[in-house]
Amino acid sequence: MTRPFLPVLALCACLMAGPALAASPDGGATAGLPSLNYNPETGAFTEAPPPERGWQAFADVLKKAAPSVDTAIPLTAAQLADHISALIDAGRAEEALDIIAKRQATRDESVTPGADVQLRYLQGRALGALGRHDEAMAVWRQMTTDYPELPEPWNALAIEYARQGQLQLAREALDMALVSDPSFAPALENLGHVQMRLAQESFDRARAAGASTAPSSAGPAHDKTPVPQAQ
Repeated sequence: MTRPFLPVLALCACLMAGPALAASPDGGATAGLPSLNYNPETGAFTEAPPPERGWQAFADVLKKAAPSVDTAIPLTAAQLADHISALIDAGRAEEALDIIAKRQATRDESVTPGADVQLRYLQGRALGALGRHDEAMAVWRQMTTDYPELPEPWNALAIEYARQGQLQLAREALDMALVSDPSFAPALENLGHVQMRLAQESFDRARAAGASTAPSSAGPAHDKTPVPQAQ
């Protein structure tokens, strides 16, 4: 599983975050994504063939000569995960969720645990991309329970907490990500952003407290702290 950067979205107005895993690029690299064919009996996905070109008569001959069975090679779990990720990056999260739902519906014992982790992680990404943040958080929380050793779900959960302004919870989630992997760069960067925001909030509270206890213009301020007396 790749580990690209996940920015703390709630801090974007104040801080520059790293590249976003779920951010949508300009779409140029993903505009040519092929559509997929789905076989509900086997649960397999295959790439749809390109449209026929050339003389119609020649196309008809090829069509008649084609075998009656589907000879397309099903996508591997890694290829399917890459395709779903590219769909999310291209702003086609609904399509990504549809593929995930179909894959989960036909999952069997032959599917490796790693494929299940990838699908669930991509499901959370797709839900977040659609603005369904409560559902995304439910995915992340369940993943941190099922796979507490993985830093990615903790990092993703921290992003959602930060989006809601719950910076203490975000910091705790990032700490857990770094317990899992102390060198996990996205969590290290996001922790820096969260700590900077927490520090700024502390300074703001200190200034507000200072303003509320500032002396009035009626007279000079006096330090009422008792002076210790010599023994």
